[in-house]
Amino acid sequence: MLGSLTKFFSKLFGVSISDSDKDTDENFLSPKHNSEEMDLSSLKFSVPNTTTISLDGGDGGSFDFQGDYDKLRELVNQANEFWMIELSASSNSFFQCHIGHNIYEYWKDGEMLFSSKGGTDEALTFFWKLTN
Repeated sequence: MLGSLTKFFSKLFGVSISDSDKDTDENFLSPKHNSEEMDLSSLKFSVPNTTTISLDGGDGGSFDFQGDYDKLRELVNQANEFWMIELSASSNSFFQCHIGHNIYEYWKDGEMLFSSKGGTDEALTFFWKLTN
């Protein structure tokens, strides 16, 4: 199942979630990727009012975000393995979380700007920090 998700997102966006199972060192995160040590202002973004999410490699749908983090949490909590929030199709920008591998990432223009260990709660907390 993971392989098909990886192929799906690789084809869709030209990138895929990190292959975190190859990295057994829990201290793999460099200071660049440590939210406590980096300047988050360079990563800030706005969430589009019509927000599209993907759950477990399928269409999770779109909703009128308008700052409704509770609705966003409710939707992504329906995922079993993986969720993604599309931030901008034109800049290939998205925020994703792989629940099974306990990792979340922020991508823009085909480049991973941030990656950290954590599940949905940690991912959404960090997502909130980047949007406020």
